[in-house]
This record gives sequence, C-alpha cells and structure tokens, in this order.
Amino acid sequence: MQCVQPGMYVTPDMFERHLAFLSAEFQLISFSELLALWTACRWDPMARYCVITFDDGWLDTYRHAWPALRRHRIPATVFLPTAFIGTDRWFWPDRLGLIMQSHFREAVPSRQNRFRRLVKNFPWLMPAADAFEHGDTDAIVECWKVQPQEQIDACLEEWLAESQTAFPSQRILMNWKEVCEMSSCGVEFGSHSVSHRIMTTLSQPDVAWEAAESMAMLREKGLSPIPVFCYPNGNWSPLVADQVREAGYRAATTTQFGHEKGKPASWLGLKRINVHQGIACNESLLAFHLAGFNDWL
Repeated sequence: MQCVQPGMYVTPDMFERHLAFLSAEFQLISFSELLALWTACRWDPMARYCVITFDDGWLDTYRHAWPALRRHRIPATVFLPTAFIGTDRWFWPDRLGLIMQSHFREAVPSRQNRFRRLVKNFPWLMPAADAFEHGDTDAIVECWKVQPQEQIDACLEEWLAESQTAFPSQRILMNWKEVCEMSSCGVEFGSHSVSHRIMTTLSQPDVAWEAAESMAMLREKGLSPIPVFCYPNGNWSPLVADQVREAGYRAATTTQFGHEKGKPASWLGLKRINVHQGIACNESLLAFHLAGFNDWL
C-alpha cells in the first residue's frame, strides 16, 4: 500500500466541494489564458482569477480529479515528470514511506542495529537519527532532500535489500494513454522535469537537460505542452531559472505560498497555493487558507 504524506491529498468528496466553491467565488481560467492575460496586459484588477494545477501525474488525478473537473467544466494543468509516466516507478519519498512501515514492525534492537549499519555507508543519515527513532517519515524526507539523488537511491536500495521489503506492483502514476485522453479533452500539460530531481542540487548542464528533454518528450507523445516549467519540490534559484528560460519556457511555478497579480514579480518564480485535506476540510477553511491567513499564523 502506498504511504501518503500529509499535505498531498484531498478526498474525492472534498475535492468536489472545493470545485463548487471555487466556481462560485472565482473566474477559473487555464494556464494558457493566464499567460495570454499577462502578455496582452488585459488583466482585470477587479476580477478574481484562479488557475488549478496538479503536480506529478498521479493516477488519482486521472481517476478522481479529472471526472470532477469535467462535471464542473473547469480547466486544469498537470505537470509531468516524464521519466515516471507510463511506468510502475515510485518517487523516493513513497519508497521511503513503505520501507519505514516495514521498519517499524521490527523489534527496537533490530531497527537500531540496521540504522547503525546504514550510517556507516551513508553518514549523512545522522542528522535524521531522532526521526528514525520516532518514525517521523516526513522529517526524514525533509532531511534527505538536500542529498544527491544517487545517494538517496543507493541508501534506499541497501535498506530495501537488507529489510527484504517487497514493493507492491500497483501503478500510482498515469500512463501516456491516459495523459493523451485528458489532453484531447482540454486538460493542459507542462513539464515537471524528467527525473523529478531537485533542480538546485544539479549542475547547470543537468538542469538544462531536464528542462529541454522533458519538453521534447511531451511533444514526442503528441501533446502541445504549455511553456511552463514546474520546479520539483518548488526549489529554484536565478541560475536554475536562467537554464529554464534558455530551454524555451516562458514561466515556471514554485511552491511558495502567494497570489500573483497583473504583473508577476518573476515569471520564472510564480507563487501558488497548496490545498490539502488537513488545511481545507470544509469551504470555510478553504476560504481562510486562500485568503492567506494560515500563512500569517
């Protein structure tokens, strides 16, 4: 079973309620329409625009979110990590979560011994020692994000082999047939890189490759992707933005909380608002969150 991080989901019923609320309170537009408004300087300061985006290409976006979007006739954009689409691969935080579930079914001495063995080969694990002890997967994920992907993969492979954890064969991401079906019905797609590595941990040539190759793959699959890049984990820098711009993108999205107005401070650093079950489990809390009050607390 997949381990779902808090802040990564809403239930189907709550998503329907969110869409009904947004339809009543905002002018819902596509990302392409947003770019056109900015480019042509046709932004209406009295309007309340809203663009809905999804990251990663989760299968439940196809199975649950898309049918609801169609019922409400709401446009949306999905950002895809192209090397994962159409495969049974899992993102490393999901792999870690599943391993941690197995880890905490073991006796305490066994867990402690395994951690000590892992630290010998991967000393960068030490800052997460308390999180390992208490089973705080989210804290471990945050600690690991600064590490090169190769180190994370190597650690997970060693841990997986030693613990003999078996990964289920369930597919958790969309395939290209599903992507093309959604695209033919008006859903927009953009790039979320190729490998989903955090861009600020990569060399400039690697960032350039991630940006260019992911766009090329979307086009190769017959899509007409929007010229918008979505930074994995939201991490970016001026140097990363330069590489994204040179790859042909007009804009890029972050995970920084905030609203955009008629003239963005940075087209390559667009703010968004993450909505999830824990922070918006009814319409009043959704309105509170969208207004920015949670960010002030």
